[in-house]
Amino acid sequence: MADTFLLLVFPMRTLTIHLGGHRDCMGLSLRGGCTSPADAAHLEQAINQLLVRAVPQAWIDCRGLHSLSWLGQQALLQADSKARASSTQLYWCGLSKSLLNELKDSGVSAQLTLCSAADFQGPQFLLASATA
Repeated sequence: MADTFLLLVFPMRTLTIHLGGHRDCMGLSLRGGCTSPADAAHLEQAINQLLVRAVPQAWIDCRGLHSLSWLGQQALLQADSKARASSTQLYWCGLSKSLLNELKDSGVSAQLTLCSAADFQGPQFLLASATA
């Protein structure tokens, strides 16, 4: 996969996920809300696709993520745990202030590697898809 380009779009009613990358630079873009069991399963499917690439790190653009239920927070934790078990570090970038506060209040933020949107080092084409 040295010079390949990949973009997969997983559209759902409430959560849309773009997965893509090239070489060892992989990432996801999350848009919408992660609030239902279907959304959690959708995120798990995308993480599984990402982990098949066996990259040491992956960047998750969360600028378009606008809501997380308790189930959604658990889905983020499970995705992060699964990635760590596969030796992949996930960087969750660009969460809104309100979502950061929710994650802090629930204790989830302490278990994730949270970064600002400016710190995103994943595939730049994912950022464009987040605003499309």
